[in-house]
Amino acid sequence: MNRLEHFLHLIQVALADENIDNSEHEMLMKFGKRMGFSKIEIENHIETIKVATYKPKIELEKRFEEMYEIMKMVLADGIISNSEMRLVTNLALKLGFAENEISVLLTTLIQGIKKNVSQNELLISFEKNKV
Repeated sequence: MNRLEHFLHLIQVALADENIDNSEHEMLMKFGKRMGFSKIEIENHIETIKVATYKPKIELEKRFEEMYEIMKMVLADGIISNSEMRLVTNLALKLGFAENEISVLLTTLIQGIKKNVSQNELLISFEKNKV
């Protein structure tokens, strides 16, 4: 996984509504530190984000993991704006999810994350319910 590209996507999700609130900022810091970035690097990436050319992963587990983290970012402030949903849908397509899978994917993630269901359980549920 290219951690910088993935982190930039998380920042893009946080910025989809043109504002990074405190909960989104805290989550970016948490994910950024987990990816090995220093606080200064994280802040720099947030301030200087640029659209990166993205190469999707082949393995479903890896693609699902990215969507899981992206959706956690979207849900960090408790509000899903239309622009965030458009961005998440576009990112799912870029990750290689088929158009007919995206509705099931996003519904599974939103409902599951709100109920604190584990990423692995959500992946299993998605695999059972996708078209």
